[in-house]
Amino acid sequence: MRKFVAKHATQVTGTLSCFDRLLFKGHLPLGYPHAMEQFLTQRRVLMKDLKAFVLQQAARLKTQAAAAEHAGRPYEYLASLVRKDQRARAIAARDGVTEGLICVFSTVEPCRTFRLAYGHGRPAIRPAWRKCLFLYFYFLDREFGFCHVRVQTWFPFTVQVYVNGHEWLARQMDKRGLRYRRLENAFLWLEDPGRVQRLADRFATLPWPAILDRFARQVNPLLRDELAGYRYYWATH
Repeated sequence: MRKFVAKHATQVTGTLSCFDRLLFKGHLPLGYPHAMEQFLTQRRVLMKDLKAFVLQQAARLKTQAAAAEHAGRPYEYLASLVRKDQRARAIAARDGVTEGLICVFSTVEPCRTFRLAYGHGRPAIRPAWRKCLFLYFYFLDREFGFCHVRVQTWFPFTVQVYVNGHEWLARQMDKRGLRYRRLENAFLWLEDPGRVQRLADRFATLPWPAILDRFARQVNPLLRDELAGYRYYWATH
């Protein structure tokens, strides 16, 4: 980058360093067998009822997704590979969505979950790779613009939140009346690069745990009852 700036110094009016596309992954403290066994014991779920219990909770997440249709937003099952972000943007443009939920997609993908292992003594919980339904909620968020939340419908309900630092920064500039030119996800010109850089520097200091918890609660109703008291641990990817 330094070489590029030096080479084109006569044409460069300023530089900007900011976060671009980010994926945050959230894990509940239920991701290993012993924790899952404790969880089931606390809720008095017998090992023989594990499958029925897991499917019951998955159905509740699917009901949350299907509720999008009652709110007038599309809920689509995708059986083949589709550029979900492009499809969601097209739906937002078609329906004139400027804020809130755009749509919900569902698709079957591999997941890390649990199985019941039989042997000597009582059955035990073991980790397992399976395929289950994943839900993708696409939003136009007031603060972050175009973003999505992906949730696994089987225990341990791993969540992924996508945000774009450029979308956030553009909205910060709009709020302050700062002019800029943008081509897709790139800023081509900034009215006040120094001020914009100071704005961009704030992104890393946002209250991320609270922000990400808000997104998680929007897509996982179990956090209000079955998982009450549990919180996600977040990491960037």
